[in-house]
Amino acid sequence: MPRVAVLVSGLALVLAGWVALGWGTSTHAQDASLTEHPIVGAWVIDVDADDPENPPALVIFHDDGTYLQADPGGSAGVGTWEPTGSTTADLTALFHGVDENDDFAGTTIVRATVEVDDTGDTLTAEYTLDFVGPDGTSSGELGPATATAERIAVEPMGEPVMSMAEAMAGAEATPAP
Repeated sequence: MPRVAVLVSGLALVLAGWVALGWGTSTHAQDASLTEHPIVGAWVIDVDADDPENPPALVIFHDDGTYLQADPGGSAGVGTWEPTGSTTADLTALFHGVDENDDFAGTTIVRATVEVDDTGDTLTAEYTLDFVGPDGTSSGELGPATATAERIAVEPMGEPVMSMAEAMAGAEATPAP
């Protein structure tokens, strides 16, 4: 019996050491190449650099390799990115669409190569689009097209020109078109 107790105690110590060191768990240390990559952050992106009338979207490249895009029309894209170099990355993002009846109309897959400039404040991307219908039929990759973006910088609060109450009172007094 004492040998069994010693063996169990030894195994418990080994298991405790593994857990303390992170072995045997499903979590992994964050890849430094992601957390330190210049693409990480929030950006205002023009997804059609050839069309000056195209409204910009907002995107976030997270330091865990995930991507989120919010378009002006209310659609959102979710994806993943991975570094291909010290200032470059590949991106895949998915956008689900609905038809006029709000039924699922398929998925747009964006595949891009992205490069951040030397300042770290602008990026360019070349991308293709693949439209996949609800039945899984693919258009094939269309493109390439070019997108450009500027990093969203932190700005200190400025001097207010009026109070929120004054602004809201003015909005209520003005009839909507």
